[in-house]
Amino acid sequence: MPLSSKRSYKFIFACGLLHCIWQLQPAFTGSFSGTVLNPQNTPKRHASALALRYAPASVSAAWQNHFDAFGDQDVDKIMQDYDETSRVTVYNNADGSKVVYKGLAEVKHFFEELFDGLSDLSTLEAPVIDVDEMSGGGGQVFLVWKCPGCGFDTATDTFIFGPDKKIKFQNIVVTEYMVD
Repeated sequence: MPLSSKRSYKFIFACGLLHCIWQLQPAFTGSFSGTVLNPQNTPKRHASALALRYAPASVSAAWQNHFDAFGDQDVDKIMQDYDETSRVTVYNNADGSKVVYKGLAEVKHFFEELFDGLSDLSTLEAPVIDVDEMSGGGGQVFLVWKCPGCGFDTATDTFIFGPDKKIKFQNIVVTEYMVD
């Protein structure tokens, strides 16, 4: 049986919660040109203002943005880390399924579904997070984690960043079982 969309999205969310565990330094320190009001009349960052000013100086800074966006479940913010050439591939050892998301529209859909289908993350552990910068501006992040409470017995995640600090490839291997 193929990996369900909502179940595969929980993997990505779990990675985002690691931000809370490691409390990385903020990557974005610029100002916003304006705010808009949401229906509750509270300030909200204008997505286009944020997008215009987002230019991480390093892979570490881009990684920080990625985790901040996960913690906030902010699809617009997380999409700043991707472009039309980005590809997210998820393989599940439990059932042999492989799902590939290409380009901004598919990656955005992936994260929208992820943020809609979250569950118990109290068992989240991440024993390895390696951030490597490369000369020329690119780099990679290697992540090993598990979250048995959400059905993830084991998981690895590799993010490949281009010189523009955009995630070009995100390769995910999980052993995910359905949790009742």
